[in-house]
Amino acid sequence: MTGKKKTDKGLRYIRYDKEVCAGGSSCLKVCPTLAIRVRSGKAVRNENLCIGCGECIRVCQEAALSAATSNLERLNKDEISVALVTPVLYAQFPGVMPEDILMGLRALGFQHTVDMSYFLEMFQYATEEFIVRNRVSRQSPWPLISPVCPVVIRLIAFKFPSLMPNVLPLLRPVDLMAREVRQRIVQEYGISAERVRLYYINPCPTKRGPIRLASAKAQGDTCFSLGINDIYADLLHQIEHMREADPIPYSNIRFDFEYCHTGNGPMWGMSGGEIADMNIDNSLAVSGLDETITYLEKMEMGLFSNLEYIEFRTCREGCLGGAITAIDKYLAKSAVNKMIKMLGLGRRLSRDKILRQYEKGRFLTDKDPAKLIQIFGSRAKPMSIEMLREVDEILDRIKGHDCAECGAPTCKTFAEDVVKGEASLNECLLLGGDRAC
Repeated sequence: MTGKKKTDKGLRYIRYDKEVCAGGSSCLKVCPTLAIRVRSGKAVRNENLCIGCGECIRVCQEAALSAATSNLERLNKDEISVALVTPVLYAQFPGVMPEDILMGLRALGFQHTVDMSYFLEMFQYATEEFIVRNRVSRQSPWPLISPVCPVVIRLIAFKFPSLMPNVLPLLRPVDLMAREVRQRIVQEYGISAERVRLYYINPCPTKRGPIRLASAKAQGDTCFSLGINDIYADLLHQIEHMREADPIPYSNIRFDFEYCHTGNGPMWGMSGGEIADMNIDNSLAVSGLDETITYLEKMEMGLFSNLEYIEFRTCREGCLGGAITAIDKYLAKSAVNKMIKMLGLGRRLSRDKILRQYEKGRFLTDKDPAKLIQIFGSRAKPMSIEMLREVDEILDRIKGHDCAECGAPTCKTFAEDVVKGEASLNECLLLGGDRAC
């Protein structure tokens, strides 16, 4: 499943089992970057165009597609293994408290389990401060776009590069978490950074990219992604075992970021959860890939300039609807609402301390918008005027309805493939072709 160009292994988000693939058209129809074709009864995918949205995983009935995540086999060999826990994980176990889930992870072999809620609060304070200052400085255009969802950033770089200046120029919570946790553990144990292995437990296939999780190349390949669905069964077994045990398990917590204190963190998994507890005058939450694209198109037309911040999530219902979660997103949402009632809402970090760190620039990202566009932007060579005329002529002949029976997602992409010499006109059924070509 490769394109004609040599692909960058760092951009691989999806695994493909060619033997299992039945050559259906579902995956190519949902791909937002038109990266998939079907040739000779098998999917062909240009990995350089993949933004890791996971839509193809959702619709593949043969399970030929899966997330390119790691596994737990390395744990026994690790020096210090650290689980970076997204609050979405808590929602996968209705009726189970976060502390028991974190304890279950430690039973799996992780020495430390980090609750992201701690760093989500840091991000909230930093975002609020940036917005307050931006009202005066106009450093960035309104509305600012949340950087939290990496698929959104890649989508913008690919289809809406003019909106890259709108992306909030602060570190994403997961990047902040990886950096701060590694530093704390290195100091605590007096070891080198290479001996600390970070495993981000992830609801979507988006962490295999050229922008490394800890953004420090010198630290080597010590950051990994684990899919929630990959560890769910093992973790559920550990949780059930703890419930059945007579003695109360001892919770060995060494750092203040190793427990979930309030319901604020779990709330982030839902659409609108990021902005719900933030002090922002005018904000909006949008979830779903199609909805995100629609609203980005409207932003390009100059709409929503009266807003200050937009929380985009390409998954429906937010991260609870991630492509590699384990349970139904609505069941997960119900679990989060119950958790919020039990834990309550509130922040545990001091705003003044966070602002002192803000003044030192510790929340600013070094990811230049132009560099992101270069990495994730469309690599398609512009077509000549003559080629565009040929495309129009083919479209006039087809007069189709984007049936995808030719193996291309739309009639326009099929016509472009023909002009580029990557497809033949006889593959179009409307022109008397054969789908098997």
